[in-house]
This record gives sequence, structure tokens and C-alpha cells, in this order.
Amino acid sequence: MKDKRVLKREINLLVFVSVLLSLSCWLSSVDAASWSPEDVLRSYLTNNYPWEEIEVSNVQVMGKINSEPPQRILVEKGPIGKAVFSFMSGNNKRTIVKANVRAFGMVVKSKRPYRKRHVIRAEDIYLAKMDIRKMPGGSVKDPSKIIGKSLKRSITANIPVVEDMIEMSRVVARGKRVVLLINYSGLSIRAAGKTKEKGYVGKAVRAINLSSKKEVNGVLIDEKTVRVEL
Repeated sequence: MKDKRVLKREINLLVFVSVLLSLSCWLSSVDAASWSPEDVLRSYLTNNYPWEEIEVSNVQVMGKINSEPPQRILVEKGPIGKAVFSFMSGNNKRTIVKANVRAFGMVVKSKRPYRKRHVIRAEDIYLAKMDIRKMPGGSVKDPSKIIGKSLKRSITANIPVVEDMIEMSRVVARGKRVVLLINYSGLSIRAAGKTKEKGYVGKAVRAINLSSKKEVNGVLIDEKTVRVEL
């Protein structure tokens, strides 16, 4: 049998080694926890994609996490939905990270039902946050782009407004006083006029020359000017 003192030293040595191993594991966990994969991923998405808001959840790290944050991130699948990313470290070591990612943007919506040819006013629309995966293509995000323009078709309340619904030229009412820019044989003449019908900027419109009382055809180049070629 071993001497009691030898046995005691061996036991003390085993206890010491056990404490060192435990301390090493604890330090490793502290290093690994010094940065958050979720926070790093959210920051990466925020800096690289034009979304108003990002929601990251259910983050799963496949394998051992590095003590230092990744130097770069690669999108393997996604980045929306059930996404997969590669966290690349300085020595090109790859750590796979999975996460559920949702992204939101602002979209213009209708406050009430409106009929075809209704001219959009500021009080007719509002901005709302929407999941980008549910956002229709061509959704209007800037209200100023459609205020003063008319609907191509009737729409219901609380739906995203898309560009295909809108006559994208500004509406000019019938009977609006305008300046006629009359081009004739190389000469440019300005005259007072008035529209004979509702028109749209960039499109043809009939107008009256208030001096000659004659009807002319021209193109609305802005809301106050009609170019006439004679």
C-alpha cells in the first residue's frame, strides 16, 4: 500500500488539476461570451441592407464559437427567413450560424376606399411598417411621389399603394390658367392660356389661347406651362 503522505499528495494533485481544468473551461466560456453572435449578425444586416427594421431570433451556432468576432460574414442562405451565414475568422476558419431573420420597411397605404380618377391628397394616405416579404412589388414608399396624382383604378382601404395604381403624371385640372409656349418658324412666343380638359404633366392637352380665343394642342411640360408646336 502507498504511504499515506504519497496518497495525500496524489489526491491534492488531482484536485489541483481538476480546478485548473474547470478554470480553463470557465475562462473559455467567458471569452466566447465576450461578443454576441445575434448582435453581430443584426449589425451586419443593418449595415448592408436598406431595411427600416430588422428582427433576428432563434440564433444557432453550429460548433464552437471563436473568442473573437468574425472578420467577415458570408450569406449562405437568405438573408430573409430561415437564413444561414458563415462567420469567417482571421485564419479563414468558418463557423456556421443559423437564424430566423425578418425585415420591415415603410409603405404608403390608403386610408379609405377611393374611386378611379380620384386625385390623391396628403390626408388620403399614411405610412405603415410592413414585412418586406409581404410588400407588393412597386410599393410606393414616398408619399410625395403620388400626392396630386390620380388613381388608374378604384382601390379599397388600408392596402399598400403600388405604382401601377397611380397615373404617375401630375394632374392639371380643366380650366386652369397656363402659359402657352408657342414655337413657330423658329420663334418662341409666350401667351396666356387655359386648359380645356383635365391633363397630365408630360402628356398632350387641349388649351385655349386667351388672346386669340383659338384652341391649340400642346404638351403640359409642368403644371403651369403648355408647349405648343405650330
